[in-house]
Amino acid sequence: MKFNIWTLLFQIINFVVLLYILRRILYKPIREIIEKRRGLIAKTVEDAEKTKKEALELKEKNQKELNKVKELQNQMLEQTREEALKDRSKLLDEANKEAAKINEKEKALIDAEKIRIELELKNKTLEMVSVFASNLLKDISDEELHRSIFRKLLKENGKIVSDISKIKGKEEILNIELFTAYPLPLDDVKTFKETLESQLAKKVKMNTTIDETLIAGVRIKVYDMIYDSSLAGQVNALASQLKETR
Repeated sequence: MKFNIWTLLFQIINFVVLLYILRRILYKPIREIIEKRRGLIAKTVEDAEKTKKEALELKEKNQKELNKVKELQNQMLEQTREEALKDRSKLLDEANKEAAKINEKEKALIDAEKIRIELELKNKTLEMVSVFASNLLKDISDEELHRSIFRKLLKENGKIVSDISKIKGKEEILNIELFTAYPLPLDDVKTFKETLESQLAKKVKMNTTIDETLIAGVRIKVYDMIYDSSLAGQVNALASQLKETR
């Protein structure tokens, strides 16, 4: 194949003309498309940066809100814990106070029961001692001891006369109940009666009753007053005094 320079030159010219035509026709639209594409890309990048910035700001804001929520939560937890500790302390104090009250009540009950048992034991002991003493006195007492106690009463009748004088009524005859462990000689009873009449300036009626439970001695009742000089009365009086002793 023979090379033709004119053909090559013509093709080059055609190519240049084609390029010129294409440049005139297509360059501006392509350039506009490229510029639009660049603008779109730039806008997309800008929007992306803006979105990223907004996302970061939103994230930071959310983080701050989250931190506030956590801080508030911690404060609430701390407050709740403090209140729980206060409530627990209050409950413990109340429980301790209640336990102390219960202990005091139990101690009081125990002390009361102890006192009751001691008192009951003491009373039973005194009762046994009284019975024993009474039985012992019964074995050793006789009419001679009985008369001796009565004669002593005759010599020491000042209190009886003094008490009767304070409350004696307007009755003409004063009734006196005389309880005796053994029968008294009539002369002794008469002497006692006359002594009272002389000191009281009033007639006296003496009602005598035998009461062997007195063991020895006599018991006198005038109005609502009782004067007991019997051995049984003395044993009972001693037992009563011992009961009152703590």
